[in-house]
Amino acid sequence: MDVTWGAGVSHEIAWGGLIAIYLFLAGVAGGAFLTAALTDLLGKKGPSKVVRSGAYIAPVSIIIGLALLVFDLGRPFSFWKLLFNVNFGSVMSIGVFIISIFTALSVVYAYLIWVSSAASGKIHLTTGAAQTAASVEVRSQGLHKAVAIFGVVFAVGTATYTGFLLSAVSTNVFWSTPLLGIQGVPFLPFLFLVSALSTGLAAAMIGAFDSKDLTLYKKVDIVLIALELILLVVLYASVKPVFFGGNLATLFWLGVVLIGLLVPFVLTIYGVMRHKNLVLPVSSMVVLGGVFLRYFIVYAGQILR
Repeated sequence: MDVTWGAGVSHEIAWGGLIAIYLFLAGVAGGAFLTAALTDLLGKKGPSKVVRSGAYIAPVSIIIGLALLVFDLGRPFSFWKLLFNVNFGSVMSIGVFIISIFTALSVVYAYLIWVSSAASGKIHLTTGAAQTAASVEVRSQGLHKAVAIFGVVFAVGTATYTGFLLSAVSTNVFWSTPLLGIQGVPFLPFLFLVSALSTGLAAAMIGAFDSKDLTLYKKVDIVLIALELILLVVLYASVKPVFFGGNLATLFWLGVVLIGLLVPFVLTIYGVMRHKNLVLPVSSMVVLGGVFLRYFIVYAGQILR
């Protein structure tokens, strides 16, 4: 996808829109899994609607993202080699290893949550299917907690890996920007982790928008949005202003900052204070802002150097 979002300086676009979507979906998968797993581990009741939503979104998102990545590589039938030939000196190889394990864990976790929900009657099934689910639940009792614990580690790895992947391109001034000028500490993994947590949480809330009380999740997202805004201020202060200009200015200031962060931030605070259910519009904007952020980072790093 050789789209030039324009700002006067033209460079070949090696990583295009499919890569940006892949980075976004990997983040959503990691964030949604963390939302589900942490709620599951810290909660005392059975799988809530937020847990089910996050658990189901995670494997779907990462599988679609990996499919886009394989397709974009141009040699999809050679992708399997990365799974069995791990090179610990390669960021991409390590990342594929982490994501492969996370994908497997997310699929298993989603199935176990489905079984647990079906056995407890939270999902309506036929009598035969419900009995089968109850039988599986008895045999696998407590297993989903263990999968959740291991999954949390690999979910964080998946969310941050996408930032490390871009940061590893040391010749790219924008992507390899260090955190607060500290050499050897890349900035993007921190930004992508916070964005992944926020977008994954928002996606899980969309799936559970009609739940009775999502106040805690709304408050967490307020904190995450605030952190992301702070990180973007740090990024702006760390690189040349030209990266935020030209046609990319619309994508960044309108798409990422206004639609994806500021408006949701204000509306979420209003919703919490007034007990208004604004989950669908607010969370949708947060998710959309996550897409815009990945597009901006991917293209800004290639068009302007």
